[in-house]
Amino acid sequence: MKTASLNNMLFILLYTCLASASLATEIQDGEETGNPLSNSSLANCQSTHNSEAIFKIDSITINTQPIFDEDAPDAITLHKWANALHVITKPFVIAERLPFDEGDEVTPADIVEAEALLRRERYIANADIRAEFNCASSRVNLHATTYDNWSFIPSLSFSRSGGENSTIVGVREDNLLGLGIRSTFRYRQDEQRSGYQFAMRSAFPWVRHSNVSLALADNDDGELYSFAFDKPFYHLGSTYSILAFVQSNNRIEDIFQNGDTRNSLSVDELNLRAAYGIQINANNEQTQRLIMGVDRERIEFAAGLDSVTQQGEFFDRLAIISALGLNENSLAFVPQSRDFIYPWIGYEFVQRDIHVMQDIYFIRQPEDINLGWEFYVQVGVELNSDAAGIGTHTQFRLRKGAFLGEALLLASVDLQSILNTDIKNFARIDGQLEYFYRASPLLGYYARLSGTASENQFRDRPIVIDDDNGVRGYPLQYQHGDNRFSASLETRFYTGYNFYQLFELGFAAFADVGRASGGEFSSLNEDGDILASAGFGARLYSNKASNPGVVHLDIAMPLGDGESVNSWEWSIQLRRGF
Repeated sequence: MKTASLNNMLFILLYTCLASASLATEIQDGEETGNPLSNSSLANCQSTHNSEAIFKIDSITINTQPIFDEDAPDAITLHKWANALHVITKPFVIAERLPFDEGDEVTPADIVEAEALLRRERYIANADIRAEFNCASSRVNLHATTYDNWSFIPSLSFSRSGGENSTIVGVREDNLLGLGIRSTFRYRQDEQRSGYQFAMRSAFPWVRHSNVSLALADNDDGELYSFAFDKPFYHLGSTYSILAFVQSNNRIEDIFQNGDTRNSLSVDELNLRAAYGIQINANNEQTQRLIMGVDRERIEFAAGLDSVTQQGEFFDRLAIISALGLNENSLAFVPQSRDFIYPWIGYEFVQRDIHVMQDIYFIRQPEDINLGWEFYVQVGVELNSDAAGIGTHTQFRLRKGAFLGEALLLASVDLQSILNTDIKNFARIDGQLEYFYRASPLLGYYARLSGTASENQFRDRPIVIDDDNGVRGYPLQYQHGDNRFSASLETRFYTGYNFYQLFELGFAAFADVGRASGGEFSSLNEDGDILASAGFGARLYSNKASNPGVVHLDIAMPLGDGESVNSWEWSIQLRRGF
């Protein structure tokens, strides 16, 4: 989860979101989204064409709109100021993000997907593509209208999560000069480090649907350099993909447990990836792809005890060593360094079944939920190993959504393994099931069940239960283990209140349970039982700002009795959803 910044809330409240019906029921055809299936011109074609009929595009017109509707009944002077200060997205930027051109053949499903692709951009609040179909000639004229987000986010922020504070000072622009360029410069201080960060991401003008990104950081514990060129499988009909990625990062990484810093690691990391993919089979509903690449992953560790001592927050190392049955010179807390070089091949299957919904993760915002199967498997062969036999790197990913009566279910499974290399055999599987149900316009219910099982989990990437991972109100990386489960129940209240087009307001009451167990470090947990908490909070969401996510203002009451657990914990966070 991303830690919220207070300016994300203040900007929504004070600066025109300058940081700014049915939970499991689709938006009615044509309502808010401009679904082309609702067009009367297409409806007149139903006698001779089905909903997947193919049309040739005669023309595409693009109309880019500002942030606020100044003619709305609740328009205020602030809206006019924001529109005047904002540079509207250039039409050619929108044209480059569309998955088709004049002269191409499309189906109504392609047009729905195009709207979803535009809404995926941070600088776009909503997209509406209207289609004028000519049934006799099987031709269509498309009219695309986009509505901008406020994209300039000055940052003077404070946030709190898991009992830890974070401060950010800087500026971010997600649509520089209306060109869709994302740039960030800021100073950040949190529980891990402090320093200056710069990042930029832009479309690459000579290769359509591609992006280049650059990130630089100069922190008190090290430096980061990152560059990527990425031309993804942008839409269902994309025929190839390219990826080149390089990142160098050295830093001090603190591992927490029981509310304190358990140990500190000096990390020197290098990641390289080159990949190329091709479409091997496709139709209007699904696609199959083959991707080939090579990865280099080198990460070296050393003890960073000086950092821990300076913080004054650390475990009694001798007590830990004694509990683990180790001697004083043991490197039990230092992960084994990893150095992998492996070519790999992957297969991807994507089924397109996009439903335009609302009140799933956000509030009164069109959300594009794909209920079709998404499947990916990747196998690589290790080249840099002295182990006997063939070393392998395997990844597996599965996504699926479905309606259960009037409820929505979303499921995911992820599996990763590294076998027969110079490190201990590693395997991990994660699964999650989410349930959404809207009982009335004002009331909704949400449930989540998540689980993780692992063998020889990397010590620098611990499996934990904390405020950000399963049970709200507990300290950062509070409970450790090789295995984990967590569950949440929420009652969600939708007020329908919109504050001058700036943000939507909601409330939630929640209860969480979870436990991390097993493995060498679980014996150090001050509370090894199932953890639980309950609480309530407000939710603020703006569909007029480029900050993704929903601001949570929560008060959580942990039910555990550990010494480092407070009787209640407040937090301000920017989370993925409601």
